[in-house]
Amino acid sequence: MSSNRQSVMAANTLHELSNRNSNGKSLQKRPYVLALLTSHLIGMEPGLLYLQRLIHQPFIIRMAAEESLFEYFSKNKLIELTCNDDWIQSQQLLVNNQADIIFLPILSFSLAADILSLNEQRPYVRLILQSLLKGKKVVGLKLGIDPHHQLWRLEGMDQSSLHVKRKLHDQMAQLKAMGIQLIHEEDSIQPLKNNPTKKTIVTAETIRYLQQTGQQVINIREKAIITPLAHDLAKELKIELIID
Repeated sequence: MSSNRQSVMAANTLHELSNRNSNGKSLQKRPYVLALLTSHLIGMEPGLLYLQRLIHQPFIIRMAAEESLFEYFSKNKLIELTCNDDWIQSQQLLVNNQADIIFLPILSFSLAADILSLNEQRPYVRLILQSLLKGKKVVGLKLGIDPHHQLWRLEGMDQSSLHVKRKLHDQMAQLKAMGIQLIHEEDSIQPLKNNPTKKTIVTAETIRYLQQTGQQVINIREKAIITPLAHDLAKELKIELIID
């Protein structure tokens, strides 16, 4: 990032430290948006332009890119293209996911297909599914799988059969049914509503089930209620409870 442009990472860190030190008295916490970058046959420009505009919105924006992107772009080039120097390494994505909103600026064919097939072996998809299951917001630009978007015509990629177009439309409908919000590039990501959320109760049965699935670390929302039996059982089974 050029020296005459403010560091997004520095601004994000300063805001988080200010919130931490204010005890919630003066500053309103900005929603944390994690943008997951992929590539696409029709190009990346619309998604990159959207990300450039997004840093001026009242969010904390952090970036991540799949390893395959670094075969074509250096990290410095991606920082330049997104105007954002606050990046998370892909191997750290699942360690401590604190994001309030997952944003997919470039919804590629393979990413859409892997989400719909619940391919949790792909780190991006695992993170997206985890976020959906926790009730977090997942938003994507729809142009990546909208065969009638003008960009497809500009790229000469609007000549496919009706079957292909119908399949892409079906994918859009299925992604929406899963809870993923698909927006146009002129739309804004809406901040989280301040409506009271239903509290999660973690019981001993919950711990037993998770232990049977082989999980040794469990992320729990800050406002969740952990019963004493659940806490004791987790300690007995050496299962770590992380409050996020």
